Amino acid sequence: MKVLLPAFHCSPWQGSELGVAWFWATSLADIGHEVTVLTAEHLRADITAAGRTDITFHYVPHPKSWIERYGIHYSAYLRWQDAAYKYLAALDGDFDIVHHVTWGSLHLGSRTWRLPAPLIYGPIGGGQTAPRQYKRYFGRNWPMEAFRTAITGPMLKVNRRSKETIRNAEVVLVTNSDTGAAARRMGARDVRYMLAEGLPDEWLGDARPQPSGVPLVLWVGRMLPRKAPAMTVEAFAELRKVGPARLVMAGDGPVMPQVREAVARLGVAEDVDLLGRIPWADVKRLYDTASVLMFPSLRDSSGMQFLEALGRGLPAVALDHHGIGDLDVGPAAIKVPVARDPAELPGQLAAAMHEILTDGDWEQRSGAAVKWAAGHVWTAKAAAATEVYKDVVGRGR
Repeated sequence: MKVLLPAFHCSPWQGSELGVAWFWATSLADIGHEVTVLTAEHLRADITAAGRTDITFHYVPHPKSWIERYGIHYSAYLRWQDAAYKYLAALDGDFDIVHHVTWGSLHLGSRTWRLPAPLIYGPIGGGQTAPRQYKRYFGRNWPMEAFRTAITGPMLKVNRRSKETIRNAEVVLVTNSDTGAAARRMGARDVRYMLAEGLPDEWLGDARPQPSGVPLVLWVGRMLPRKAPAMTVEAFAELRKVGPARLVMAGDGPVMPQVREAVARLGVAEDVDLLGRIPWADVKRLYDTASVLMFPSLRDSSGMQFLEALGRGLPAVALDHHGIGDLDVGPAAIKVPVARDPAELPGQLAAAMHEILTDGDWEQRSGAAVKWAAGHVWTAKAAAATEVYKDVVGRGR
C-alpha cells in the first residue's frame, strides 16, 4: 500500500518519539509498503545520512515564534501541522492510508484528517492523569500538572483540534485505557489498543539466570517530576533495611537536585550511583547486569524503559496504573497498586523488589519478560498495522 506517515519528529539517531517515527517508517517499508514520510525540516541531515533511499521524505519547516524561547514547543508543533497540511494539499500524492505517528497526543490532533485518504491516528496517549495525593513529587511543577489534568478532563470537550481529529479518524490507536475512554467520549468510532513503543528484533535477549552478588536496582529515564525518581530512592532505602543492595540511576533532568537531596536525607549515598546521561550502549549493559528495574511513573502513557528492560530479560516493579496497568506481562513484573496514602507506597515497592530478588522464580520471570516483549518488536507492529490498513481500505471510507 501507499502509506503516508506524518511525523513531526523522525530521526534514526535519537530515541523517544523521533526514534518511534523512524522505526515506523523503516519497518513498514521493510515489509513492502510504499512509504512517504512528512517531517520537520531540521531533521533532514540526520535522515539523509541514514541512506534509506526506498523511503520518500518530505521536509516542512515551521514558522518561528518568540514563545519557543521559553521552552513551549506545543505551539511550534501546531504551526508545523498547519504548514504540513498546506504542503500536503498541494502535493501530487495518491495515498491509500494516512497514518499519523508523531506526536502521538490526544490533545494536539492532526490536520491530516482533511486529506482524501483514510486516517489512522496513533498510537496516542494523553488520557491519563497523575494522582493528586502525590503532588509533593511534582514540587513547584504541580500547578502545570494540575492544568494538564484539567485540559484532559472537562476542558477536553472544547479542544477543537482534538475533537475534529478523533471524530474523523477511521481508527484511533491508543496506548492505554484512559486514553481510549477519552477518545470514545469525544466521538471516536473505532478505538483499538496498540503499544506506542517497539523494539528492534535484535534487541531481544534470552532468559538468563539471576545475577549473583549484591542485587542491583536500576532506574532509567529523564528525571522529570512525573517519572518520580525520588520515590525510587525512597523505595530503595526501604529495601536496604532488609539486606544489601545497590541503586543505579541513569538519566538527567530538572529534578536531579530533588533526587540528590533524597539520597543524602535517607543516608544511602554509599549505595547509590547517579550516572547522569550515559551512552546508549552503557544503558543496554545495565539492563543486562541489573537484578530488577524500578518504574514508578506517576503519569505515563506506557513506558519505553519498561519494554526495553523486559526485552533484555530483566524483571520489573512498576505502578499498577495507566499504560502499565493495562499490560498483561505475567510474572515478568510485579505491579503495585497506587496507595491512597503516599507514605505507604515506597515500602510496598520495596516489598515487591524484595519478592523478585528472593522468591526463587527470577529465571522464570526473565523468560516471561522476553516472551512478552517479543510481541512488541517492530516487525510485529508493522504487521499489526498492516492488518488495520487492510481493514480500513477494505470497508471503504
